[in-house]
Amino acid sequence: MASRPLHARLTRAVRNAFAAQFRWLGRHPFVPGCVGTLVGIAIVALAFTGFAQQREQALTNARQTSGMLVSLVASHLESNFGVYDLILTDALESIRDPRTATLPRDLRRKLIFGKVASSTYLDGALYVDAHGQIVESADGRDYPNINLADRDYFRAQQRSRSVGMYISDPFRSRVNEGQYAIGLSRRVNDYDGAFGGVVLLTLRLAYFQQLFDRIDAGRHGAVFIMLDDGTLLARKPYSDYDVGTNLASQQQVAPMLKSSEGTFIARDDEDGTTRIYTWRRVPHSSLIVAVAPALDDTLAAWHHRVALNGPMSLVFGVVVALSSWLLAFGLRARLRAESELQRLSVTDALTGLANRRALDLRLVNEWNRARRAEEPLSILFIDIDRFKLFNDFYGHAVGDEVLAAVAHAIEATVHRATDMAARYGGEEFAVVLSNTPPDGALTIAEQIRANVQRLGIAHGHSEHGSVTVSVGGATCTPRESTGAHALLRAADEALYAAKQAGRNQVKATAFDGPPPDPRNALVESEPPARPPEASSTTAPDRR
Repeated sequence: MASRPLHARLTRAVRNAFAAQFRWLGRHPFVPGCVGTLVGIAIVALAFTGFAQQREQALTNARQTSGMLVSLVASHLESNFGVYDLILTDALESIRDPRTATLPRDLRRKLIFGKVASSTYLDGALYVDAHGQIVESADGRDYPNINLADRDYFRAQQRSRSVGMYISDPFRSRVNEGQYAIGLSRRVNDYDGAFGGVVLLTLRLAYFQQLFDRIDAGRHGAVFIMLDDGTLLARKPYSDYDVGTNLASQQQVAPMLKSSEGTFIARDDEDGTTRIYTWRRVPHSSLIVAVAPALDDTLAAWHHRVALNGPMSLVFGVVVALSSWLLAFGLRARLRAESELQRLSVTDALTGLANRRALDLRLVNEWNRARRAEEPLSILFIDIDRFKLFNDFYGHAVGDEVLAAVAHAIEATVHRATDMAARYGGEEFAVVLSNTPPDGALTIAEQIRANVQRLGIAHGHSEHGSVTVSVGGATCTPRESTGAHALLRAADEALYAAKQAGRNQVKATAFDGPPPDPRNALVESEPPARPPEASSTTAPDRR
């Protein structure tokens, strides 16, 4: 039995919590809309972040695969070209040995080129003298009518002693029926160090193409080998036209000539295909190997996933956001109705200023704030001079227009958001000025009086000939929690003093701590000049 009251209390607590939550949402209608929108955006953002990560992973996998292929091809070339260099070095040593020249021609040829036959794709081996004439060949044939002095592999060795093994540009062989080949040469020095010719190996470009047969770079991908000056030796897909072309000026090739390895994405200047280029220089040679799968081929599966899942994520996110805004609009309509009722409860319908109720609340709040901050607080009390006579003579409809005009003049003078202008009742108005010392309050009061007089509204029963106001002010630095309404009474008494002084006047009082007699310490502003005959001869009143 004892558990029933506990259950009831828990039920009430939960119900009250939900009710409080809905009330809070009613006061903040855009919260569910914004939250729902953020949730929808988060759903879409998470989905597309996942897509971006998947795309990056696909690119990373492509780079890693290309990097492994490039490394394998480069290692293979490094190994084979090392063998070719050993063949050239061995032939060079045999040529420089004086005993070689004394051997019969067959033995001399076998001694110089004995290792050439065991190397696949080597198309020939030659010993060329300093004039470009072929002295010995691996096949034993004579080539009396062929001169090789114009070849780049010959000129390079002729110019420098330190070239080492030189890899030439592609050429059509003059010895082997015009087949495409490259030359691998080393310099032969005479006994005095002078240029004595070159020893040469010719390597068919088919050697590179057979390496590419093992590599799948995709439908629109490319694989190529070039020299470090950008000269193309071989590529897949094969193009006889491209062999020997210098690609150094192309944007996708230029970075490869500046560093030993790397990867980047670029658009091919020739066919317009965007590819992922991964390259590496072959150690101890002038060769560069590059694998470049097409970006579209690499991301084909990713594009399919995005085309399928992207719209679904967008639709789901939009549904969540729209649903939240439908709820928000319903709550907003309710809040607007409540806000309008609240505004009407604190607003004077005729003048649009705050009403007496709003003034009382603001006055207490500003008093407490000024007390905590130890700042001065000022109140202005304003009354339209001879307004009862104005109403009696011109009518209440015109009187209402005058009230609205005076209220507008007062509101136009009070600029700060922390200040408040309010209609106190009838023809009386009040202004709350936060953090305003006496001289500042006096300045604002005088501006209000002058602005109303400048309206130039005719008043035949006023000693000043037009509608004017009298202003009373009071300023203090609050020390205690009570005293806000005493400050208002002090401003009212200052207003009474302004009326007694002839109307269209400003009077102000200042005090510290609890308000003293509000008629003490009056500070009089300079009254406006008026003709003597305009002074009232009757007993002073508040009208």
